[in-house]
Amino acid sequence: MDSVDVLAIGAHPDDVEMTIGGTLAKLIDRGKTVAILDMTRGEMGTRGTPETRDAEAAAAARTLGAVARYNLDLPDGMMQNTLEARAMLIEKIRQLRPKVVFANYWEDLHPDHAATGRIVCDTMYPSGFAKYPVDAPPHRPKEYFFYLSHFVYEPSFIVDVTGYWDRKVESVSCYHSQLHNPNNDEKLTWISEPTFLTRLEARARHYGSMIRCEFGEPLITRRPVPMVDPVDHYEPFFN
Repeated sequence: MDSVDVLAIGAHPDDVEMTIGGTLAKLIDRGKTVAILDMTRGEMGTRGTPETRDAEAAAAARTLGAVARYNLDLPDGMMQNTLEARAMLIEKIRQLRPKVVFANYWEDLHPDHAATGRIVCDTMYPSGFAKYPVDAPPHRPKEYFFYLSHFVYEPSFIVDVTGYWDRKVESVSCYHSQLHNPNNDEKLTWISEPTFLTRLEARARHYGSMIRCEFGEPLITRRPVPMVDPVDHYEPFFN
């Protein structure tokens, strides 16, 4: 396929929807092309099956408006930052040639989230090496942004996703096997608790309040955020 503007990477199907679903929906509505890459199929998940989650992930991508969704099929629950995993990711980045990449924060309670973040960090520079041994021409995205899951951080910036919260929730709700269902007798998880979507909303409202909007999604970068004009960038300070 043609190059994309955004590549959103998640350790598991549902990671990107739950964390930056509003940001992706907003970028898509602003004319940006977005592809999603899942590192695993979520086969070690307490609820559902890989096949179920494949179908749910496809439905969620359609809901957001992503142009494509891929899966590296790495081992769920056992991800490691290996040369093989980095080469697989570099090859996909070179094929899709995104302008920016979103990925799990490299420090997280879930080891797959942390491993994904570290793999992504360790491919940021090598993806542009002319002689890196993968079958695709070199490409280095403009920037990498990391989203939070369990552990919090001081964000580099917060995206105003007011007006996109409903679409985010709609995409998250595609993961029927993972969310609360009183008729599902599988073991309860953090995600399947009845209050999960309420907690997700509370976090978005918290970060939104930090930038004077209803809903916000925090992101962090490893480098300083460039700014052309700090005068024009900011709205008037509230009284």
